[in-house]
Parts: sequence; structure tokens; C-alpha cells
Amino acid sequence: MKFSKVLTVFAAATMIAAGVGEGQVVSADDVSDARAAVSANQSESAQLLAKIQVATGKVDKLNNDVSDKIVAIASTRTQITATSKTIKAYDGKIAQASSELTSRKKVLKKQLISLQKKAGDSVTGNVYFDFLLNSTNLSDLVDRTLTVNKLDQANKDAMNSVEAAKTKLSDIRKDQQTKKTQLVAKQDKLVQDQKQLVTLKKAAVKSQAALTKEYNAHKTELVALQNKLNSATAAAATLKAAKETEAAKAKMVQTATNTPVKAATQTVTVSKKSTATTTPKASSNATGIVGIAENYLGVPYVYGGSTPAGFDCSGFVQYVERAAGVSLPRTSMAQSTVGTYVSLSNLQVGDLVFWGGVGSAYHVGIYIGGGRYIHAPAPGQSVSIQSISYFSPSFGRRL
Repeated sequence: MKFSKVLTVFAAATMIAAGVGEGQVVSADDVSDARAAVSANQSESAQLLAKIQVATGKVDKLNNDVSDKIVAIASTRTQITATSKTIKAYDGKIAQASSELTSRKKVLKKQLISLQKKAGDSVTGNVYFDFLLNSTNLSDLVDRTLTVNKLDQANKDAMNSVEAAKTKLSDIRKDQQTKKTQLVAKQDKLVQDQKQLVTLKKAAVKSQAALTKEYNAHKTELVALQNKLNSATAAAATLKAAKETEAAKAKMVQTATNTPVKAATQTVTVSKKSTATTTPKASSNATGIVGIAENYLGVPYVYGGSTPAGFDCSGFVQYVERAAGVSLPRTSMAQSTVGTYVSLSNLQVGDLVFWGGVGSAYHVGIYIGGGRYIHAPAPGQSVSIQSISYFSPSFGRRL
């Protein structure tokens, strides 16, 4: 922590306050130094708060990425299940085609046996040719020729049709199997990406916590410095008043009634920005989108969550907007492209607020007025109300 200068002036201010009652002199420089210490602390706190915003944004983006991976994994698993069912269905059709092909072959065999019986003793060894040779006259020969041609063509058409169907089914099944293999590989990649994101998030959360701890330490130190500044300012004012009284006495020709001079205490108000999220209960007259959103204060953050059992940021906003009759996409990235762009200075109650860019947003909430918004923050937290001054969004969208 960069407290060296602050602590030095803090010690000086302490000695100033302690020595007032012992006749020690309190100079204007001492008060000026105390004020400088307060100002330095406030400046460092402001810088830390800016770093916390950046760190919080990084954590929120990682949380959003993890949620998106979970949604994508669920979608991929659904596709794998559907593809598996399709493959199973084609297996059945291929088996049916194979059975039909076998049946066609049996029919052909029966036809050949029937022709063999009609042909009598084989002369050439070819059933069809023998059948023709055994014709009794020209008319019989023509009839037998037509019969052979019809049987032969019918058998060829039937066999070719079934075989073509079987081949086509096999090709489709192969395509489906390839699709399934690709989906499984995609799922494995998504799961691996999710693990890496979780690891990165742990490091980001640790960094964010360290910054918050340092910021809180600055706030505590600032309160102590402010108290000492107030004491030193009051002591300096008291001494000044006493000197002025003594000077007045020396100039007076006649005895004047001494009246005690009350020291004017200068109080410097310290602006404190709390890191704690406020979560007021929904008012009974809450209406519209804000009223609906406040109904879910306290619902825990859940990766990929989109129901009152647990929400992620975009799942919360989508659910609330749906309840108000507005249809939104599932992810914050997609939601950030809906409606019209609104700058932070022109936000109205009910506007959506986003962190990141249009089409690449990684966090989303709902503006409720008064410089505040409601959102599902992060794992381990619940739906709550937050101040823009602590974690400021990038832009708004009006639906």
C-alpha cells in the first residue's frame, strides 16, 4: 500500500491534536499538511476504485464467457442426442432395405425354379434360354420371350431400386455419423474452454479481492485522517481566536469584559463510496419492468441460469423482459444489439445497461433510476441493486 506520505502526515496530525491542551503551537502548515494527507488518500482511493472497476469488468466478462460455454455445451449435447436418434433410425431403414433385398432374391429364386419346371430338362444350362427353347410353336415362343423379358426387367428394376435405396441410406447414415463425431469433438473443446475460463476467473477474482481490500483500507485510513484534520482545524481556530483576544486587550484603554471565544470547527465531508451492494426490498407500488425485476432480488447467480432457481446476467434480463412481454435473445452479446443505443447520461428507467461493446457485451443489467441498476452480478452473489458510480456500464439500449 502507498501509505508512506499519508501515515507521516497522520502522525503529525496526531501530535497536533494531542498537544493543543499542553500549550503547544498549532501552525497553519500543520493543518495544510493534514488536508494534503486527506486529499492524497482520496486521490489514491479514486485510482483504486478505477482499478476495481476494470478488475470487476474482467471478472464479469469471464463469468459471461463461462455461462455462454455452458449454454453452448447444453445445445451441443441436444444436437448429439438428436443426431444419435437419427442414426438409429437410419440403421433401422438400412436393415429394412437389406431384408427387402434378401426377400427380392428369394422371389427371384422361386421364379427361376418355376421356369425350370416349365423348361424341363436343361439343354444350355441357362434357365431363361431353356425356357424359350422348350416353346411348342412360334406363338408360344413369343409369349415365353415376353414373359422372360418382363421377369428379367422387373427383377432388375426391383433389385436396383432396393440396392440404390440401401446405398443412399448408408451414405446419409455416414454423414450423420460424421456430424455426430464433429459435435462430440466440439463438445469436448467447449468443456476444455470452460475449465480454462474457470481457472482464469479464479485468478481475476483474487486480483479483484486484493484491490478491494486495499481500497477498504484506504477508506478506513481516510476516516481517521479526517477526524484528525477536524481536530487540528478546531485547535488552530481556537489558538487564533485566543491571540486575537490578547491583541485586543493590549489596545483597550479600559478594562473590557472577557468573553470566551468558541472555536469554529471546520468539518470536511468525506465522500465515501461503498463497495457493498445494496439490495432494498421491492416497494409495494413498484410497477413495470423495475417492479418485475425487484421481485427476484436475492435469487442466486447460477452459470447458464435463466429461471428463478438461479440466473446469470443475461438469463435474468431475458426472463424479466419476457415477463413484461418483450422477447430478447439469450446472451448479453446478442441482447446488446436489440433496440436503440443510449448514452449513460441519457438513461431512463427500464433501459438495459451493458458492459463491453455493441455485439460484444459481456454483462447486462436493468437501469432503475437514481444512478442505479439491478443485475445478477457473479457466482457467490445474488440478484441485487448496484450504483453506477461503483461499477459503471459502457452504454445503454432502449427497447
